[in-house]
Amino acid sequence: MEEFKEFTIIVNAREKQWLKKSISFEQVVVLAFGLVENNISTTYTVTYKKGDNNKPEGIMVKEDEVKVKDGMRFNVTQTNRS
Repeated sequence: MEEFKEFTIIVNAREKQWLKKSISFEQVVVLAFGLVENNISTTYTVTYKKGDNNKPEGIMVKEDEVKVKDGMRFNVTQTNRS
């Protein structure tokens, strides 16, 4: 049985509660913007800090998943090509 744990993470300077041991690129974008826009003109950049000791900071790309740590910080930016 998986142990239940609630993590407090920071997404774009806002506290969020997360209940899983890992989080995907898409899940971080949804926490930041409410949805993932799937069109060719919208791109997202996700960076993180204060992560798991094996990889405490980095950049996430689509399909990535990282282990969650209490107090972990994510910064998500959205870019629209015109």
